[in-house]
Amino acid sequence: MKMRERLRGIPDLILTKRLQMMSNIQLDAYTALLYSFVDSFPALEAEIKTAMEAKDFKSVTRHLTRLQEILISIHADELADECWKRLNNFDEERPDKIETYVSFLLSTLNALSIDIQLAFYKEEDESLPVPSGCLDKEANTVKTILAVDDDAYSLDIFKTALKNVSCKIIGATSGISALGVLNNLKPALFVLDIEMPGMNGIELAAEIRTHGQNAPIMFITGKSSKEYVQKCMQAGASDFIIKPINPQDAAKRIQRFL
Repeated sequence: MKMRERLRGIPDLILTKRLQMMSNIQLDAYTALLYSFVDSFPALEAEIKTAMEAKDFKSVTRHLTRLQEILISIHADELADECWKRLNNFDEERPDKIETYVSFLLSTLNALSIDIQLAFYKEEDESLPVPSGCLDKEANTVKTILAVDDDAYSLDIFKTALKNVSCKIIGATSGISALGVLNNLKPALFVLDIEMPGMNGIELAAEIRTHGQNAPIMFITGKSSKEYVQKCMQAGASDFIIKPINPQDAAKRIQRFL
């Protein structure tokens, strides 16, 4: 698939008309900006979190102003506009509201960074798993998602997010228990937390493939650094769900596989 098509599919980038007008040279320059965002975001996120923990809202404002400029440059227009509106009202906002917005923004930008990396990675490797549906259109039977997370509360949030999706969800709280389920089940999709005690999500993904299971794998993570995402992609990731789990975003990402 062409890079223009992959970039057009990233919801937080407003690109439909812009991509049509870009020459190949301009597209290369634009993708360089996206690479720069992916590379610089983890450090900027860490600085913002440090400033938030210190209640240093002056530094938070400075970092978010820089971030807003980056969002403008990569055409994440709606995110940039919302960031600008929030910055203009920071002096009047209560600290708890600032914290809520910053947490939401960082989570959203982690998802954006991962979406950009997926576009680049899949452009390079068209052999990656093709999303398969939870609903078998020929047999008209609802299939199963196996969700694995050592945090039972996160599993509950995930199940709630998919309450209107025509899929059966089976939850497991460890890699060992998940592998036990596979003895009698062939899920249509795996959703795996990465940071789990004992067997982590990447190790579990390898075991899943050893068991002859070929369904797409989605990882639940709160990280978006390039090295981390590439490691997950090499382990078989087709997509990601960002922690803390946003129910609307989780449902949207799952629906890409329907």
